[in-house]
Amino acid sequence: MRLYATAATLLTALALLAGCQGTDDPSAAPSANTTVGPAATTSTEATPQPSTEATSTTGTTGCTPHGTVTGGDGDGVALQFMKAWLGCDTTKLKKLTSDAAYTQITKLGTPNIDMTWTKATCDGAAGSTYCTYRNKLGSDLIVRSRNDATDHAITEVRLDATVYYTDAEKYAREFLDAFVNHNKPRMLALSSQSVVDSVVTDAPPAGYTLTLSPDPHWVYTAQFTATGEYWIVTIHNPLGKAHAVTAFGNAG
Repeated sequence: MRLYATAATLLTALALLAGCQGTDDPSAAPSANTTVGPAATTSTEATPQPSTEATSTTGTTGCTPHGTVTGGDGDGVALQFMKAWLGCDTTKLKKLTSDAAYTQITKLGTPNIDMTWTKATCDGAAGSTYCTYRNKLGSDLIVRSRNDATDHAITEVRLDATVYYTDAEKYAREFLDAFVNHNKPRMLALSSQSVVDSVVTDAPPAGYTLTLSPDPHWVYTAQFTATGEYWIVTIHNPLGKAHAVTAFGNAG
């Protein structure tokens, strides 16, 4: 009897063991995420970023028409460029510009400034023509083109934006350079209508030395190299904003 009981006990234990091995235990079952062998690595592809490149108006990505232009020769290459740039016409832009100029355009993108442009000047020098288009606040877009080229004639595109410096001397120089370059919209943005209207004589040629006077706030004296005359720039309004220049005049 004792031997029979022992054998029965052994058989019962074996049956229980077999039943445990066959149990459907979710915690023990291999999952779809289980890695066998060396750990797998996950490669994350970089998300493409929006391009600042000007694209055709018939395209599905890129820019949309973003400005207007007036003035200039209707058949002139500079005006053709301005219309293509503002109209996001990539095909036209690539035909008009050199590789270097097209790269400059793509880096420029769509500036966060007033995009209403008017032709200011077109001047020739050393086989090229430089046309300047100006916005309402005096920012200039300068387009250089080769006179002897038909396709890809535009070799340089440069933006000279109006800046409201937080440094008094830089602010004064920004105003004086606008004065020398006959950029009245920029002078107005940096000063006031009364200051601009007070200038009744033409600007001397470029080139001057600037001296800070010991007066309260900032009063700068500019002596122009070509004529020797003195012009005084007074800055009493806050820097870093428009209209900081409060007075400007010829001191002889």
